[in-house]
Amino acid sequence: MRKTIGHYEIVAELGRGGMGIVYKGFEPALNRHVAIKTLADHLAADPGVVERFMREARSMAQLSDAHIVQVYMVGEDHGQPFFAMEFVEGESLADRLKREGRIDSVEARRIVMQSAQGLAVAHEHGVIHRDIKPGN
Repeated sequence: MRKTIGHYEIVAELGRGGMGIVYKGFEPALNRHVAIKTLADHLAADPGVVERFMREARSMAQLSDAHIVQVYMVGEDHGQPFFAMEFVEGESLADRLKREGRIDSVEARRIVMQSAQGLAVAHEHGVIHRDIKPGN
């Protein structure tokens, strides 16, 4: 595993998918943890995919809401595009469902309402989330 991406120290791998890898990073200058989304090496060679990835980061960076993670930086490190964003401690809904099997209706409504609030803000700014699922 890489030790750094840009000026961020890599702490752990959080997840991996078809588009790339998400890491937990540490930013020493500001003494904070971040989540770093990287574009997979095989996709980084496609200018169209890189542009879509960067457009996603720039679009997210324009949003400010308690229900949306904040993007801190967009960059490239050794030819690999990445963006760093707010790190939120906790588990994904997918992991929670695996652990608990199901959640009660009051908690489910709370989760759906908070997700909908964030999506509404994004939609107001013309941003469409294309991968809504419990893991995200």
